[in-house]
Amino acid sequence: MTANTGGVGLSGVAGVLPPRQHSLGELAAAGLLSSTPEALHAIGFERAHMCDAGYLPEEMVLDAVTMALGEAGLQAHEVDLLVWASARPESHVRPTDPGATSSGTLMQGFRYNSAWLQHTLGLHNAEVMGVAQQGCTTMFSALRVARAVLLAEPGREHALCVGVDVLPPGAPREILYNVISDGACAVVVSRGCSEERWLGYRQLSRGYYWDPSACGPEIVAGYFPTAKAVIEQLLADHALGPGDVDVVVPTGVSRPSWEILLRLVGIPEDRLHQGLPSFGHTITSDTFIYLQDLRRCGEVRRGSRLLLFTYGFGSSWCTLLLEH
Repeated sequence: MTANTGGVGLSGVAGVLPPRQHSLGELAAAGLLSSTPEALHAIGFERAHMCDAGYLPEEMVLDAVTMALGEAGLQAHEVDLLVWASARPESHVRPTDPGATSSGTLMQGFRYNSAWLQHTLGLHNAEVMGVAQQGCTTMFSALRVARAVLLAEPGREHALCVGVDVLPPGAPREILYNVISDGACAVVVSRGCSEERWLGYRQLSRGYYWDPSACGPEIVAGYFPTAKAVIEQLLADHALGPGDVDVVVPTGVSRPSWEILLRLVGIPEDRLHQGLPSFGHTITSDTFIYLQDLRRCGEVRRGSRLLLFTYGFGSSWCTLLLEH
């Protein structure tokens, strides 16, 4: 749990999806779904966005970072800390050169995307680190680390957190009844920022579920009670009730699962932010795609409390409270 100390907010938020879309029918024909298109459509899914030769993962990352820095009004040299966040291990390193020798292949495992991004964008004043092993909650953990560094080291003003996950070519596009899209996001965490001011955070980690391939039914069974518990703990930390949450910022997992969770917690269902076409679950980025949309729509009053929640394999349940 983090203490409720003010002074840190999200000055820039951006999320990006690849332009190439594949319908459920196309995904099924390619053997990338385990459920029928009809079953997935019934729970709110329509398509998946996937990177290809026309729009590479690195282009997606650069677009997200450029938009987030622009919204924050920052130049590259003003970033003090760069935090790279990916759930998938291959998303932390640059693609391996197929012509590399055996010793060269070993060394290519150290070609980190965080360093590549720092060099490419000229983030030369930023220290660099990475966050991993948190599944879909990895970006939440990156924000938590960034905030902690800003509070602990007063000389730092701005941290840039970058989340990206792209599934390997030919990988299944359905995980536990959710359609998976590629995606990237970037969030600037700034000292003295009143935009999306950080109020509190809670996380519950359960190592029992460390092997999701073997614990799928158990994860499904444990998902809702643990999600309910972590949200209730966060609200209790701030002496808030379910009705005090003004907006719930969702992920791209199935819409019925969000309706069930809100009923369990007691948050009115009309507090769930909507408005974007179905794009599926992007692992680390979809929360911030929705948050970007919320910030742009201008329909949420200042001072509103925003609740963000996500679950990540490993397993961790995380929830974040912001003031808009």
